[in-house]
Amino acid sequence: MHAAHASPAAAPARAHLARLPAALAGWTARCWREDARRRVLWLPVGLGLGIAIYFALPAEPPPGPAAVAGAGLAALAAAVLRRRGAARALAAFGLALVLGLLLAVERTQRVAAPVLARPGTHTVEGRVVAVEPRGGRFRLLLEEVRITGLAPAETLVRVRVGAGRAAGDLRAGDRIRLRARLLPPAGPFHPGGFDFARRAWFQRIGAVGWALGAPERLSRGGAGSWERLGELRRTVAERARGRIGGIEGEVAAALLTGLRGGIPGTVWEAMQRSGLAHLLAISGLHLGLVAATAWFAVRYGLALLPAVALRWPLRKLAAAAGILAAFAYLLLSGAPVPTRRAFVTIALALTAVLLDRDPLSMRLVALAATVVLVLQPEAITGASFQMSFAAVVALVAVFETRRERLAERPRGALARLLAYPRLVLLTTLVAGLATLPLAAWHFGRIATWGMVANLVAVPLTAFWIVPAGFLALLAMPLGLDGPLFALMGEGIGVLLALARTVAAWPAASLDLPPPPTAALMSFLGGGLWIALWRAPWRWMGLLPALAGLLLALQSRPPDLLVAPGGRALAVRGTEVAWLEERRRDGLRREQWRRALAVRRLRPLPVEGTAGPLVCDPAGCVLVRAGLRVAWVRAPRALAADCRRTDLVITPLRGVHCPDGTPVLDGGRLRRLDGAALWLTREGIRVVGVRETRGRRPWVRGGVPYSSQE
Repeated sequence: MHAAHASPAAAPARAHLARLPAALAGWTARCWREDARRRVLWLPVGLGLGIAIYFALPAEPPPGPAAVAGAGLAALAAAVLRRRGAARALAAFGLALVLGLLLAVERTQRVAAPVLARPGTHTVEGRVVAVEPRGGRFRLLLEEVRITGLAPAETLVRVRVGAGRAAGDLRAGDRIRLRARLLPPAGPFHPGGFDFARRAWFQRIGAVGWALGAPERLSRGGAGSWERLGELRRTVAERARGRIGGIEGEVAAALLTGLRGGIPGTVWEAMQRSGLAHLLAISGLHLGLVAATAWFAVRYGLALLPAVALRWPLRKLAAAAGILAAFAYLLLSGAPVPTRRAFVTIALALTAVLLDRDPLSMRLVALAATVVLVLQPEAITGASFQMSFAAVVALVAVFETRRERLAERPRGALARLLAYPRLVLLTTLVAGLATLPLAAWHFGRIATWGMVANLVAVPLTAFWIVPAGFLALLAMPLGLDGPLFALMGEGIGVLLALARTVAAWPAASLDLPPPPTAALMSFLGGGLWIALWRAPWRWMGLLPALAGLLLALQSRPPDLLVAPGGRALAVRGTEVAWLEERRRDGLRREQWRRALAVRRLRPLPVEGTAGPLVCDPAGCVLVRAGLRVAWVRAPRALAADCRRTDLVITPLRGVHCPDGTPVLDGGRLRRLDGAALWLTREGIRVVGVRETRGRRPWVRGGVPYSSQE
């Protein structure tokens, strides 16, 4: 009886449900047609996805079979491209993906160069390519090297060594000889960490190390154009330091030339905690400000000359001046990879002005990304590429949507005065949200007050610091740069004071564990879906973005980190971690602090308790999640720890527990290249560094860790 009464009311609901798939399909088709002109924006996404797949592979694909498979897929895609609609678009995306993978394979093979097989002390002779100050010391990059004990086939293309103050007299182009301790470029300090060996592979650096004594200059070689630019950088940096002095002078040198070695660690810490660290690295912001300064100087300077203003297109002349100024700044900064990418984007935007096209276009961003990925596929693995393009894509998407409202000129002096801070606030909010997951992934830290700090720091940099520095560079040949450098130094002083103030606020930054790769990919995929489409279905991207956020919130840092051979161990606490190491390594310490998401590292006690640890001179025992893990320093503690714990970790080699308790000894830890451990109710999970790196050309076995900076 109840069913009979319910049936008439349920029939319309069932009819609506039956029509839902057709309605959804129709809505999707309408959105697909509406966004027809924006489908091309997904081609660089496919290109980048193919490159990312290559770097995620557990083993290197053979170049020959990869090329044959790529050619077959390209032929298949070309056949499908003759069709129309979704099949054609999917074929083009797939073709871009395959092309990205092949570009990455080709680039890896093209830059292949010998890598030092094992650590050793050698006599090195080579030509100086660059001399970089590093806080009282110097870092030398050498080419055309000859190394004692290495056969010609094993001779390295490039070597990077640290040297003392005596290296300050060297110049690019000099040929030198020195005795140095050399090591192969090191891999990550923990699973999924920054892989310096991979970056060194693409820079063709086969060894790093430090000089054992003063370098001997063999000859003053004739420096080429690039070396002369390096000398110009050093001259400008020394001029800025001399004119301004102190920390402000070091920051000015970094902003003008990219030489950041003299900036103290306390300044970096304050800038990171306040969310202003991006202002210390020459990036798209600085390059854009230099181009903008040249733009306004040329456009409004020439507008004062009626004979020129009435006959010449001032907007195009200003755009050309902006390109030239940005290119000069690119060369002065040493043309690092992030700055090259920024220059490509800015040059394309100003070229659009020269061609009477819209410079604020997502197609322009897509073109810039394509150019960068084709020239340097490995760029996609770096934080600078990911964060800069994430911010630019998000900003262009917002400004495309709000173009009409932003174009309206505010009425009244007060409205115009308030329009700029609103624009800066919007820009900071959008760029901050777009780069937030990437900041957590790469740096393990989020600046909670960054938006407030940037609201003051960005206009301070845009209207005071960078213009003053740019004008000081122009005035240097005339000897009139002193007052301009002084003005720049005053602005930097205000910037540093702001950073220290914000960094001291409560909860100025949050230390977070890096999110899982799946969480990051889900968030970025959803963000791209929202940014690249314009039809209503763009908001479907909120689902994967939220899923990625939830997945990231569920991640937790490892409980223990162990270096290869058991040379160091760190145990995570609530806000601190306890560390024991044979030799202090500042780079490893910082990488481990980020991976463990703690604020400080403290020494592991020789005896007593520290959080969940109980220690004595023979070792320590960690109790967590109902599990017991022993860190054994001395052989005499091995038998007792085997009986009372679930896992034994020790730098000792060739040891085992008679009762079958698992052991991570020095030999196994060396084979793993170090490990991270998670202690849960389900048991102990051990992840080795080597298994996360795979079998790739830049991976070398059994290399002890050592600081590379």
